[in-house]
Amino acid sequence: MNSLAWLPLFLLVNFLHQPTTLVGADLIQETCQKTRYPALCVKTLKSNPLSSTADVKGLVHIMLEANLANSKRTSATVSKLLKASGDKALKKCLDVCAEVYDNVATDDFPTAIQSLEKNDLGTAKIHVSNAFDAPGNCRDTFSEVPGAQATPDLTKLNDYFEQLSVTALIMLNNLG
Repeated sequence: MNSLAWLPLFLLVNFLHQPTTLVGADLIQETCQKTRYPALCVKTLKSNPLSSTADVKGLVHIMLEANLANSKRTSATVSKLLKASGDKALKKCLDVCAEVYDNVATDDFPTAIQSLEKNDLGTAKIHVSNAFDAPGNCRDTFSEVPGAQATPDLTKLNDYFEQLSVTALIMLNNLG
């Protein structure tokens, strides 16, 4: 019998015995289930078309990029609140918030992304951990300045920033 006649059967058996790897939505679901905010994680990753073909490291990269974009938006919003405020106590607090969010947007997330690209997970984790502290540092300022109270917008920004940051940190920790 011709040896080529066995080729389709060989290929079929070989294909069936290959280990399967998760891709696309399945990998996103599996990765996000390990985080504290799985729905936020899934929504964030699925909003980026590159996530459908990314491996776990690629998903972490996408999450860090989303955090970077969010930190820039948060920094810009805090700066607008600062410019619009006429209250001295509020301005004092917003100055601190502006500083911490600007640092996150210009240093922590960019450095975390560069470190991930270089497979320097330790440095990436340090910078994401630093970023994770920003909302708490911003919130703490309001308890230290008499008469200052955070606006509802700022409270929402802090909460969302914290959830997105902890998601990135957990994803990074799961990488290794």
